[in-house]
Amino acid sequence: MSSTLLEVTRSAHEEVERLERLIVKELQSEPSSAKDRLFQSHRVRHMIDTISATTEKLVEIYEDKDGARKDEIAALGGQTATGTNVFSAFYDRLKEIREYHRRHPAARVVDANEEHEAMLKEEPVIEFSGEALGALGLKTGGTVQQRAERLYLTKHTPLEQLDKKHYAKGSRGSQQNGIAAAPQVNNWKEIALMEAKINRLCDSLEETIARTKDNIVKKQALTYEEMEAEREEEETQADTESDDEDQQIYNPLKLPMGWDGKPIPYWLYKLHGLGQEFKCEICGNYSYWGRRAFERHFKEWRHQHGMRCLGIPNTKNFNEITSIEEAKELWKRIQERQGYNKWRPELEEEYEDREGNIYNKKTYTDLQRQGLI
Repeated sequence: MSSTLLEVTRSAHEEVERLERLIVKELQSEPSSAKDRLFQSHRVRHMIDTISATTEKLVEIYEDKDGARKDEIAALGGQTATGTNVFSAFYDRLKEIREYHRRHPAARVVDANEEHEAMLKEEPVIEFSGEALGALGLKTGGTVQQRAERLYLTKHTPLEQLDKKHYAKGSRGSQQNGIAAAPQVNNWKEIALMEAKINRLCDSLEETIARTKDNIVKKQALTYEEMEAEREEEETQADTESDDEDQQIYNPLKLPMGWDGKPIPYWLYKLHGLGQEFKCEICGNYSYWGRRAFERHFKEWRHQHGMRCLGIPNTKNFNEITSIEEAKELWKRIQERQGYNKWRPELEEEYEDREGNIYNKKTYTDLQRQGLI
């Protein structure tokens, strides 16, 4: 029922959407071999080309240069040359549908999904156009097999040594003595550079490549019993290593553990003085081993918490102080020292008696209490 332009438009949109879904479905499956991957790429390319051709057709329809689409839309609304007649347009359309079914009485509904699903299973027909030949100046005619055989000749035989009968007429083959000269290839320089890099890389990895080859040859020469024995040996070795790791580490000197989970060397233990114990009463008699850990603990949370509990600020003045009494005594002296710089009213506030004598507040209060002034 694609006789009308609007039906053709709808069918084209449906075709594009269906092909897009098929491309997504095709790319979701991972090919199992290189051949399947090649077929998949050709199927996807074919569907993309079909979408492009259908899209170009839709663009031409929507451009509506001849006005056919506009007239058809107007006819659906019953607009004719004589005026608007909706019923006339309806019956004309009904007549067209009946005429179609009269001409095709055995027509069946075709499920387009089944047709497109079959596309995902069939092997694509890959055309060998003979371009890889045209670039070399060789003949591009003949059957597919003949073109393939002609191209295969260039794999093992230099172009200069090929018979001149394989070259196309008018090509740039050498006319001298009937020997065909190789055509100029633009990418020879890039190919030579890539080959040089690969050879340089192979030279650098020569020893590794040789060992890998020897290992592969050795494994290929093993019998089934030898492979099983080697596998059991590897499993036993792995179990032994895990058991060794699980065993308790021998540490009679009770040395601290290093970053690798093993005791540090004894010389390093002596160098940092880790055998020397420092206790801090402010930290709740917590022990610190080594001078470095002891000096660092004055800025850590445990010492800071102890100083806050004592109501003493944890400043540099209290470094190396680990006794609670010493810390309190030092804080008291600091407070007294800071007090001399403050204004003290009992000593610095002045009073004057009737005779003009000047006293500080303390002296004036004492004399007044005794009734002397």
